[in-house]
Amino acid sequence: MHASSPKKRALRALRIGLLGGSFNPAHKGHLRMSLFALQRLKLDEIWLVIAAQNPLKTRDEMLSFTKRAASARTLVAGHKKIKIKTVEKQFGTQYTIDTLRAIKAKNPDVFFVWLMGEDNLKTIHQWESWPQIFHEVPIAVFRRSGYSMTSVKGKAEATFAKARLPLTAAEDLAVTKPPAWVVLDNPLHTASSTQIREQGKFTSCNDPPSKGETKMVVRKTAAKKPAAKKRKTAAKKPAAKKTVKRKTAAKKPAAKRKTVKRKTAAKKPAARKTATKKTAAKKRRIKK
Repeated sequence: MHASSPKKRALRALRIGLLGGSFNPAHKGHLRMSLFALQRLKLDEIWLVIAAQNPLKTRDEMLSFTKRAASARTLVAGHKKIKIKTVEKQFGTQYTIDTLRAIKAKNPDVFFVWLMGEDNLKTIHQWESWPQIFHEVPIAVFRRSGYSMTSVKGKAEATFAKARLPLTAAEDLAVTKPPAWVVLDNPLHTASSTQIREQGKFTSCNDPPSKGETKMVVRKTAAKKPAAKKRKTAAKKPAAKKTVKRKTAAKKPAAKRKTVKRKTAAKKPAARKTATKKTAAKKRRIKK
């Protein structure tokens, strides 16, 4: 079987996965998702679409656009099939539905598939015109650590339950007419932008913000000083010992000594003196 000619390959429409997000900042989880999607969905390219400003987050929660885009470029360096797109800055769009329509209008001969995490599927009903996103492009959902498709279904899952396709349809998802979505069997990865920011591993303190943007500096929380060790209080001597001493002293009562002396003195009765006087009287009578 001969390989297809360059002319036939050129006629084949590109299949491109759109991984949109704040990338606040980009991390290895985004790269692994992109590489997995290229293989599992049989895509030609992955576009990381950097959001100008997430409508669900305040500016204080966002790193500068320049910093977020730079983190994404650093992440995918050396991966030719993964490209960074700043189309929201170019088109002046803010909502995903508007960005998708602008991209499709600019690239009418390309098949696009929207890539997102399971966490976003749970909250997509909060997005602007979210049902239209399902009708605009097919969607591939990545499993995320801490989430489970077997749990209670979210609003989007329930609304488009009939549009969910089996995993076996993943390879042709990009050319499937929407609404159509598939949950992928990707390996779980625990990295998240939120954790990276909270750990203070990525800041924009040295990055000049673009016009109308606010820089966010993640400060490390000061380590709490351990509470001072309580001094051990001197153990009190039990009062019982004092009682013992008192009892010991009481063993020598003065009363006993006096009683003994009196009894000794009483042993010399006056009766002897009377007998002596009688004897002396007898002697006198005899002499007379």
